[in-house]
Order: sequence, then C-alpha cells, then structure tokens
Amino acid sequence: MEVDEITVPSPDVPGGLTFGPVTLETGWEDPVDLSNEPSVTMTPHCRRFLGIRWYRETYHTRGVFHVTRDRITLRPTAPVVVERAAWWRRCGYWLLTCGSPRRRGAPAHSATNR
Repeated sequence: MEVDEITVPSPDVPGGLTFGPVTLETGWEDPVDLSNEPSVTMTPHCRRFLGIRWYRETYHTRGVFHVTRDRITLRPTAPVVVERAAWWRRCGYWLLTCGSPRRRGAPAHSATNR
C-alpha cells in the first residue's frame, strides 16, 4: 500500500516532518532495529486546495523506516488507529476527487463530437 503523506513528530518542527509518498510493507527479510520506532500519522489519500489539506481519514501507528535510494518504506510495528476527518474536510475531499481529471474517463468519440 502506498500513502500520500506521513508526518513524524519532531521537537524542532512544530507541525512535525511531513513527507511522502511512502510505501507500507509488512514483511522484510533484512534484520530490523525496533529500538527506534517513531509514532507516525499517515494520510492515505489527500488533496491540497486553497492552502488546505483535504482528506477522508488519517491513520496513527508506530513503525520503522527503511530508506533505499529514492524509495521510503515503513514497517508498522503497532496496531493502526483510524481517525475520521471532520465532516467539512471529508466533503471537500469528496468534491475535489469527483471533479478530478484522474477520475474522469476520456471523452467518448462519436459522430456528433466531430
């Protein structure tokens, strides 16, 4: 699974460090150091419009990061807690995704379109 954004709390940055996209993985063959597992807030799908982040829900968990070249992976080590966004944020996300060019299909070509 790939999430759009992950926020890690930081004492130096008031809102935390936000980056993404990040791939979530469940099984690694490499040994993992579980002594340094920060708490993270994940936003699976979000849009930015008018300076506001619009999303349906966020996930809270703890995990271990693994960085390889240009790929960041997170292995969750605790249960995931799902938190729904406020109604107006969910509504805005819904409106932005319904009108998104990604969701619309290509226009059908017919004799009347020529």
